[in-house]
Parts: sequence; C-alpha cells; structure tokens
Amino acid sequence: MGPGQDMEGLLKSMRCSNHHKTVPRRSVSKVNKCTQVNMDLEEEYPSSDLSLSPTTGLSGKSEHCPGSISSSQKDVSSSSQEQSITPALLPQLPAPPPLPPGCKVPLPPVSMPGINAPSLPSPQPCSSPGCSHLTCGCGEQPHSKKTPTLRMKVLHWQKLPSDVVRQSHSIWAVMPSSSKQLVEPDYASLELLFSVPPTFPTEKTRPKIKKKNEITFIGTKKSLLLNIFLKQFKCSNEEIALMIQKGDSSKLDAEILRQLLKLLPEDQEINGLKSYKDKKSQLANADQFYLHLLEVPSYQLRIECMLICEETRILLECLWPKVQAIRAACETILTSHRLPVFCQLILKVGNFLNYGRHTGDAGGFKINALLKLTETKANQNNITLLHHILEEVEKKHRDLLQLPRDLDFVSKAVGIHVDAMQAEAGANLKKLLEIEKRLFLSTDDLKIQHGKSVQVSLNASKDLQKEFAAIEKKKEELADYLCEDRKKLSLEDVFSTMKTFREIFLKTLQENQERKEQAAKSEKRKKWFKGEDAKRLKGEYGKCSTFKN
Repeated sequence: MGPGQDMEGLLKSMRCSNHHKTVPRRSVSKVNKCTQVNMDLEEEYPSSDLSLSPTTGLSGKSEHCPGSISSSQKDVSSSSQEQSITPALLPQLPAPPPLPPGCKVPLPPVSMPGINAPSLPSPQPCSSPGCSHLTCGCGEQPHSKKTPTLRMKVLHWQKLPSDVVRQSHSIWAVMPSSSKQLVEPDYASLELLFSVPPTFPTEKTRPKIKKKNEITFIGTKKSLLLNIFLKQFKCSNEEIALMIQKGDSSKLDAEILRQLLKLLPEDQEINGLKSYKDKKSQLANADQFYLHLLEVPSYQLRIECMLICEETRILLECLWPKVQAIRAACETILTSHRLPVFCQLILKVGNFLNYGRHTGDAGGFKINALLKLTETKANQNNITLLHHILEEVEKKHRDLLQLPRDLDFVSKAVGIHVDAMQAEAGANLKKLLEIEKRLFLSTDDLKIQHGKSVQVSLNASKDLQKEFAAIEKKKEELADYLCEDRKKLSLEDVFSTMKTFREIFLKTLQENQERKEQAAKSEKRKKWFKGEDAKRLKGEYGKCSTFKN
C-alpha cells in the first residue's frame, strides 16, 4: 500500500460516518494524544499533504481525531443553544499550506458539525486561461444584481419560483448564468426609457370653502334640496323672490312651482329667521333665500295662484281635443244615414239565414254583431257573408261603400277614457274654486295681480265641464239609438267596435277587388287559349282541304 492510499484511508477514518450519532465526550488528554498521532504521521510521510480546510479540524501540525468530532455531535443533539466544545480547549489552527504542483482541484472540505470554525475565505478565481470552469468550480461566481435608481414601469408576467426553474430540463437551466452567450441588458437605457416620469403637483384652483361661521335654521337634507333648487335659476335669491312677487311665470313653470311649494319654510324655521338679529351675510344661502321670500306678502298664495293657472292651461290644452273627438264620434254615429241602411240590409240577410230558428225573425241586433259577419263562411273557399254582402252592395247600392268614411271620426276617438278625463277636470276645477275664495279674502294688490288669470282659468274649466255634460247627453242618445242600456253603455266599447268594423269592411272590399282582378285575368287567359285552339283547328282543316285537291 502506497503513501497516497494510506493518506486516503486516514482521511476517511477521520470523517464521521454518521453526524447524528452521539458518542461519549473525550477528555482533553485524549485530544492531545490524537494530536501527537498526527504529528507522528507527518514525520512518517513528509511528502504527503495532510492539511485540510479549517472546518475539518486537521492541520499539518495539530488536528483533532474523529473521536473529538463525535463528542461535539453529542452536545449538538442534546442542546441547540449550548456550544459543542469550548473554544479554549481547541488549539489554534494555522492557515493551510499551498496546493501541490500539478493539482488543479483542491481537496473538498470536510464538514465538522458542532464546531464553530471560522468562515471560509472567498474562493480565488481560476488563473488558467484555457479552463472551461466546468471542473474547477470557478464559473458560478455570484453576480451583483442591478437595481434601478428610479421608479420603473411594470412588466406583467407570472413569476416562477427558483426551485422550479433550476430543474435539469428547464429552459432556464440550459445556459449557466456565467455563459458568454448570455446578453447583458443596457440598464442605463432601460432606466431612461422605462422609468416612471415624475409627477409634479399641478396648481389647482381651490374649491370654495364654506365659511365655518355660517348660521342656518334649516335641516341638512332640506337645505341641500333647496340649494339644488336655487342653482337652476342662475340668478340671485332676491331676483327669484321678485319674480314670485310680480307673478312672472317665464322661468317658473308648473314643475318648478310644485317643487317650490314642497320647500317652503315651516313655522319653526320662520320663527328662527325672524328672531335672528345679526348680519344676514353670516346666514347660509338657503336661509338668505327664505329671508327674501318672507319679505313677499302672501308668498304661498301667490305661488299657488301661479301654479293653478299653469296647471289649468296645460290640462285644457290636453283635454279639449279629446273631448271634441268624443263628441264628434257620437254625432257621426247618430247622424250617419249610411249606417242604418247597411244595418237594415244585414238584418234582412240574418233573418233569412236564421229562418226557423230561435234567432230568426229579429227586429234588430246588437251593434257588435257587425264583427261576426266574417264568421259565417260560404261554401266556396275564402268567402264569407261580408264578402257576399259587399259584392251585392257594389252592384246595387254603391253609395253604401262610403260607410267607412262616415266612421273615420269614430276611429280617432278610440282609446279615450271619458270618465278619467272628467275626474281630472273636476279635481282641477275644485282647486280653482278654493283659490278663488282665498284670493277674495286677500289684499287688493294680490286680487289685481292674480284675480284676472284665475278667473280666466275658472271660466275655461267651466266650459270644459259644459262639454262633458253635452257628451253625457250624447251618450244617452246613443244608447237609445243602439237599443242599449244607458247606465251600462260604454262609449269606449262602441267606438272600438266601430273602428274594428271599419277595418274589416275595407279589408273585405280589397279582397273582393283582388278576386275580381284574378277572375278577369283567368277569363282573359281562357279566351286566349280558346282563340289559339280555334286557330290551330282552322289551320289543320285548311291543310286537309288542300291535300284533297
């Protein structure tokens, strides 16, 4: 066995095979004996290098034996906070000697757990220019990470942990970080191009801050609503109060006046404002408006007069056309001379069809029976009783074909509810009468200002009520004319029936006209084919006579 093999066996015997196995602590005398054995081995093999790294506890002069290492492991396993061996008992180890000539790879350091050895010095870079650094271990030098000096923009990606990307088959583990093929980015240009530009505080106009010493006698919610209401005028509070005092409705429509009535000051707020004796400029904006409004005599009655006159005007503009349409529809049914003639014709046809039945020999029929004329089908396809009747009318009584023209006004009155309109007009008239009484008890200037306008609205509402009374009389006449009950007759139902009958009448006329056109074309086609057949037969006979000759 050569010196090299003896050295390798010695190193293996010095390493502890199981770091976690506890062994009994050696005494200081035994440690000294181990040191003496090492010195004897050095004298026996002077050409061999017995020095290890400081973590092994061995040096060329004085080293620890494996037994001392095991004793330190026992202390580590027994207590994590107690040091394994007292530093005073360990000898000071000198620096390791240089590597032997011809050896490029240093011996690996032997780990000695449990011994607080000094930290290893940083490895020296490889001095061989032809070394690939794959075996000497000098290639994986730690690189200092570049950090930006400015705040940079964000590159959005999904980060992978280091233990995943460093796997043997990962794309990130193919090239070592020290490879010359890797490209180093230009960090200066990155900072120049992708840094977040600094934001400078812009000079903003300071919002108007309400004075802290503002005094208000109005609730928070009501004050907010009142301020929103006042902003739509774009004028001062004094001008708004002046418009109310003069009765100027150019900027005060019905909706604005309704809102204003809901926001009028209450008794508690009025008493608080009247008891205020300090400067008015210290009051809030809504309170200042109330002060100007309280200076207007009978401001609530003025607002109500303006509102009722405006509401009456809008209501009359909406109801008068509808009322006139209903009255015209009633008069059309009552005065049309074609409608009774057509109904008499239907009565005769119906009695003929219903002969011998309980519905036969009728003296008349309900007006809604006009809609059932299309339910009676003829033996021919797509022909009803109304089709046949209109064909007869077209031949003998062409004037009856103008019946839809008489029912035109009736169609315009469909969908108008008389009872709803009458109730709305009655409620408005009641308000006008109440305002008239209050206005009669008010001051003279208020009578002069609003008395005329209220009286005009009142007269127009009374005229509308007269029109409703006339419609009621027409309704009774129509009920008697159509043999209906006065109390049960509905004008809406009568108008709807007449409109539907008018549409069916016109549609049936159109279908009859299309049927006639088709029949005329068919007759013309038959005549043409008949003529062609005659010509063909005449030609054949002519050929036969010529052949005989």
